[in-house]
Amino acid sequence: MQVFVIADHSTCLAFALGGITTRAVKGREKTVAALQFAVENQRIGLVLITEKLAALVRPEVEKILYTMRRPLIVEIPDTGGSLPGRPSAGELMMSLMRR
Repeated sequence: MQVFVIADHSTCLAFALGGITTRAVKGREKTVAALQFAVENQRIGLVLITEKLAALVRPEVEKILYTMRRPLIVEIPDTGGSLPGRPSAGELMMSLMRR
């Protein structure tokens, strides 16, 4: 299973330094194309997408999450931090560990 990151250039750079496959995108059209690539690639099992980009393509993200078995999509903050009203990455991790 591969991890695939869809994000802005700076966030992709951080993940790419760790050896993770990334796609830097801007705008709705490029984000939808990157999601489609992830769905069509059988080796990708986890997609990390920034909260801002996921908000641009919310219907597509929800369709994948609720109707497809893979890939799993996890929204992450970009290098600028979490969107207002969203839990921080640390808070998300703590909630997962409590389960």
